[in-house]
Amino acid sequence: MSQQQTSRRFIAYVAPCALYIVPTMFETRGWLGLSYEIVCTLKGVMAAAALWAYRQHYPRFSTVGFGLAVITGAMGCMLWIVLDRFQNAIPSVQQLMTVLHGSRVGYDPFSGEGSVAAGLAFVAVRLVELALIVPVIEEVFWRGFLSRYLIADDFENVPQGAFTWYSFILVTLTFGSVHPEILAAITWGVLINALYCKTANLWACIVMHAVTNGLLAAYILATRNWHLW
Repeated sequence: MSQQQTSRRFIAYVAPCALYIVPTMFETRGWLGLSYEIVCTLKGVMAAAALWAYRQHYPRFSTVGFGLAVITGAMGCMLWIVLDRFQNAIPSVQQLMTVLHGSRVGYDPFSGEGSVAAGLAFVAVRLVELALIVPVIEEVFWRGFLSRYLIADDFENVPQGAFTWYSFILVTLTFGSVHPEILAAITWGVLINALYCKTANLWACIVMHAVTNGLLAAYILATRNWHLW
């Protein structure tokens, strides 16, 4: 395989996630004079476009393990909510997360001066991102790329769901560390890594992620816990 082909395969798995994560770091700071809503929408569009452009590099679609993925995704949502509340009750952990991630202020789409219609439109955008785009870009990166790359540089020749303690633990801890809800994220990371090893199907992980995020979005809208947005 040529160096150009290798680089393209690497970019295919990393670029969509990077295109979503990097703008996330600036979206609440008026990046380039753009509003939060615009930046949030643009990052979703860019990530989705990258996924489409590189779609031929990803594992073939399979429904293996989808039933287990739905069950695990629902369980993961409940654990995320419970462990987020538990973390909020531990001042030392919250202080550490504030140092690492900054103060996270939830965005209420209905609190500004905009119309209700504008708020509903942005909610629709966030639902599409949370339930459809984010599960794909994150699973393509965390499970599709990183968990296999930690086993071998030629990661695409590593079977889906391949297990080593090194990759399992490092992916779980790294995934947890980039989320302010670190206790929930680490626990959820263990669940989805176990699902990946059990089903050997990246698409099952995408379904689990989508179920968790979709249910979590419903919880956020019902309870107005916008900090989980």
